[in-house]
Amino acid sequence: MGGLFHTLNIGEQSLYATRQGVDTASHNIANANVEGYSRQRANIQTRNPNFSHGVVIGSGSYVKDITRSHNQFIEKQINRAHQISGEASARFEGLKTLESVFSPELSSGVSDEMTNFFNSMQDLSLSPEDIAIRTAVRENARNVVGSFKHVDSEIRQRRLDLNDIVVQECSEINSRLQGISKLNLQIQEIEVSPGAFANDLRDQRDLILRELTEKIHINSYEDEFGNFCVRGPEDIILIDRGYSSEIRAAASEKNAGFADLMVTDTEGGHKRNITRQLDGGRLKGLIDVRDNICMDLLNKNNDMAAKFATRINEVHSKGFGIMEYEESTGRNFFKPIDNIGAAARDMELSDDIMDSIEAISVAGTPMAVGDNIVANEMLGLKHEKMMDGGKSNLVEYYANYVGNLGIEINRTTHMKETNDLVVSDLQSQREAVSGVSLDEEAVSLMKWQSNFTASSKVITTVDEMLDTVLGLKR
Repeated sequence: MGGLFHTLNIGEQSLYATRQGVDTASHNIANANVEGYSRQRANIQTRNPNFSHGVVIGSGSYVKDITRSHNQFIEKQINRAHQISGEASARFEGLKTLESVFSPELSSGVSDEMTNFFNSMQDLSLSPEDIAIRTAVRENARNVVGSFKHVDSEIRQRRLDLNDIVVQECSEINSRLQGISKLNLQIQEIEVSPGAFANDLRDQRDLILRELTEKIHINSYEDEFGNFCVRGPEDIILIDRGYSSEIRAAASEKNAGFADLMVTDTEGGHKRNITRQLDGGRLKGLIDVRDNICMDLLNKNNDMAAKFATRINEVHSKGFGIMEYEESTGRNFFKPIDNIGAAARDMELSDDIMDSIEAISVAGTPMAVGDNIVANEMLGLKHEKMMDGGKSNLVEYYANYVGNLGIEINRTTHMKETNDLVVSDLQSQREAVSGVSLDEEAVSLMKWQSNFTASSKVITTVDEMLDTVLGLKR
């Protein structure tokens, strides 16, 4: 129906809608620097008109809803990019810690110490009886042993450090899984009313999901109730509405006690190992460096130590020493390697060599003080192609696998930089859609202020008209 009270009601509704617009703009300004926040908008809609005295009369407007500026397609792209970037970043971090173990700035690397050992052996071949040179040979041999042990212990420590990070990442993943499941329930509770949108909670959920995709490979979708459902590796359910699974880091008997990732399957209640099923995220990068890169370096270091010690022993055991050892043979220079998998860790000089430098075999025949046949043969091991199936000598083999590590680090560095650029570009696209512009919001406030003033004028005008009408009775 029409009338002054109808007009007054239109003014009152206009004031309410305008105040909602001011509140929304103020909320945008307050959250302009909040990560993951999406700009919100008050959507004003015309009310259904009334028919009075043969005329269609407008009924003003109302706030239909408040929605956020959100592009779901860009969000999915960002999540996929974060997944790839997370793996590259974790791999880069892990490899950089290994780089320091083989830094060319170190003067006590395996290659350098082996070169020093063979140089002293060459000196000994020229002066087999020189006590100082014999002492130098033993000390350089001890340095070789120390360098192998150093590489072994440092890589093992890096594996332990990476394992600790994997365990910590699992804890952070579980925290985010629980956060999303709780937000699912809160959003569903708020949005049960038609036209109600839990915009701020949805922004929080999107941000947590983005952080989750950086850590582990997942697939997510939104069901008809607005809940996020998340599936992990091998399509295992991680989040189903208000329920969240837990990823547990359990010590593996097959992997020397290092953590495997175990998830209880909600559908069958079975525990499933997803360690080798990861297809992206920080966990994959960390586990790949821990179990593949580190183990490959350990194996190569052990193989090199075992071949070096074994070949030296084979040649040395044929020779004769000096003084009380000039008639005896069959002595090892290093203690025999029983376990190739622990060759570097267990490598030691033999007790005979540690007890006396006179036990170092140089001569090929007994009672031949100036004989240097065995010394020369041990010296020749420096160039013998004993590694990599007869393709490389010791120094070349070391240079090859350290060089390959450097190539892998460079490749991962480029991959990380490329993925960071992709993420940055997608974030810029998101900001263009969802980001808050303070200038735009300031203009919006001025617009709403003007509307509020005009709406107030409508009410004061109707009030004066009502006073006039009431005054007619007097």
